[in-house]
Amino acid sequence: MGDSQTKHKSFSLVSKEDLPFHCPPKESQKWNMHPKVFLSFDEQGKTSCPYCGDSYELEK
Repeated sequence: MGDSQTKHKSFSLVSKEDLPFHCPPKESQKWNMHPKVFLSFDEQGKTSCPYCGDSYELEK
């Protein structure tokens, strides 16, 4: 667990009104940390960013 990237990961709920969704999100203060990447959600409504590892889940 000494991986420095682990402490930077976060989890956020995403509203269906925010679709199509991208990371970093619009409201994020880290808008310039990596390129904007649009994310697809799996059948369980979950996804994670390939750049920063942040996890997202669609609200039910």
